[in-house]
Amino acid sequence: MHDAEYLEFDGRLAFVETWPGHRPTVLCVHTAGQSGVQYRHVAPGLAELGFGVVVADLPGHGRSEPAPGGPISDLSWYAEWCVRLIAKLGLERPYLLGCSIGGSIALDVATRLPGDQLSGVVALDPSGVLGSDGGPPPSPLLEDAASPSMRDRTYFGTIEACGKSVPAERAELIAQMHCREDWHITVSDIHGALTHDIRAELARITCPVRILTGEDDYFVPPSRVRRVADLVPHAAFEVMPGVGHYPMEEIPDFAERFDRWVREFEPAAAELDGAAP
Repeated sequence: MHDAEYLEFDGRLAFVETWPGHRPTVLCVHTAGQSGVQYRHVAPGLAELGFGVVVADLPGHGRSEPAPGGPISDLSWYAEWCVRLIAKLGLERPYLLGCSIGGSIALDVATRLPGDQLSGVVALDPSGVLGSDGGPPPSPLLEDAASPSMRDRTYFGTIEACGKSVPAERAELIAQMHCREDWHITVSDIHGALTHDIRAELARITCPVRILTGEDDYFVPPSRVRRVADLVPHAAFEVMPGVGHYPMEEIPDFAERFDRWVREFEPAAAELDGAAP
């Protein structure tokens, strides 16, 4: 059983779902243009394992009202919003779980909070962090008359981004669900990922971190994710065979895997505590 409510931030309402639990709460952050519906199977599974769970739609996404200034193209703005959400809900030492821009936002949040205020971070295929990684990124653009429809881009892009191990029926459902997005929001999110540069801040992270990448990720190459992991000295890194860009939607036993990953955080946390001055 869980609760769903609207919380007010800066005069706008944000849609938040919560599941109670006796273990630390997992704050789940979705991908670009999408919403908390991406965790529709994972959240109940985590709750069954005893975790508290919070799934929020970022401003302008899903059932949340837009930010006062319109679409956001700065992932660090979202990170600060998540910090405020943690405070508003009174979460004690939550885990942060995010995918794509959600993974980048989770890492960004961890640079802002002391390590003893977080139980750990699980970042899946983070799509920001390294900035433009070369030349300036292109300006965000919507479709024109000569391009495929935005729905087709989302649908076929999602199909391609799913891993080889994902049954065709499941990939089809994931793609159909993703087609609900608002492209004015999505293009701003993607621009935010292309300009999100927190390389200098990653050394501040003192909580346990696990960074994972799907071997078949079409959008964020595993080699790029490894570069992100290398910038967090104590981060564990893992490549998931047969998995693409949306592990929490592609992997049927994702909640159980998350449980195993964070159980490994316990000795890592002890080592980090011992290394603290």
